[in-house]
Amino acid sequence: MIIGNKYTIPYAVASSSVDGKCRCTPMSFVTLAQDLAALHYSSAGLSIPHLQQKNLTWIISRQHFEIYEYPLWLDELIVQTWAHKPKGLQCFREFQYRYAYGGKKASIEAAMAEQASKNSFEPHNTDGQNGQNRHKDEKSLHDILNSKDGICMSANSCWLVLNTETGRLVPPDDSIMGTLGFSEDSSCGSTIKVALNDSWDTQSEFTPSLLDIDLNSHVNNLNYIRWILSFMSADFCRGKLLKTLDTNFVASARYGENLICRCAQTEDNVCIHSIVRSDGTEVFRARSEWADEQNLSRELKIR
Repeated sequence: MIIGNKYTIPYAVASSSVDGKCRCTPMSFVTLAQDLAALHYSSAGLSIPHLQQKNLTWIISRQHFEIYEYPLWLDELIVQTWAHKPKGLQCFREFQYRYAYGGKKASIEAAMAEQASKNSFEPHNTDGQNGQNRHKDEKSLHDILNSKDGICMSANSCWLVLNTETGRLVPPDDSIMGTLGFSEDSSCGSTIKVALNDSWDTQSEFTPSLLDIDLNSHVNNLNYIRWILSFMSADFCRGKLLKTLDTNFVASARYGENLICRCAQTEDNVCIHSIVRSDGTEVFRARSEWADEQNLSRELKIR
């Protein structure tokens, strides 16, 4: 649904979205953000398939993520995204994930019991109780969205519109943006340009596969993030969780290219990442900041 020009949906953390300690993974945060952006744009007729009919497409330029707490398996969230008015060629978008009312589950058993109750088939109530419950749900949702408590993650991103025939960027005027509503609310810090490091602690060579390619016939932006997190030092990551992530998309990688993923630890909990082609041409750059896992997550309880 659209609430105050913000695309808003419920989300329950799935088993396919968690790590070995049943915590939502950084990739799940990032993947959900892409899905939310696509759904919001689609609701206004601005999805990639819509734009492709005009020989246009979306490309992502930068992202900034701030993670405050990692939800656990079966926790329930309210997730939102909204667009700002374009500035020149740039289209800025923000995201915020927060716990739903009762979204932090006391245990696996409690969560499963709630799921069973929600999924049960009950006779339709005709005495007005359904309407009362709906009114309560709407009131509690309003209270949640207007509270500063319970926020798991905030993020923003910068998008550009590309003419696929000329390869040139196109100003996102009214003829392109159509009926998309805007909000100027700000949920976190701005996207930044990541400075390149001089030396690297690790370097890993790999080649994009067919499964890495997206609707634009080049590597999906999610895979760059998956690669930099995959090729990090296990010793560095032990006992830590990702706290902030800044990404710069420099160029498009394609199927079959030889790539090198590089990582350098610049401070105690900060790393710089870069992905280059075999000829040294950079395609992606990022900065990650990490924190003690005990400060960003709680333990999964089993009765």
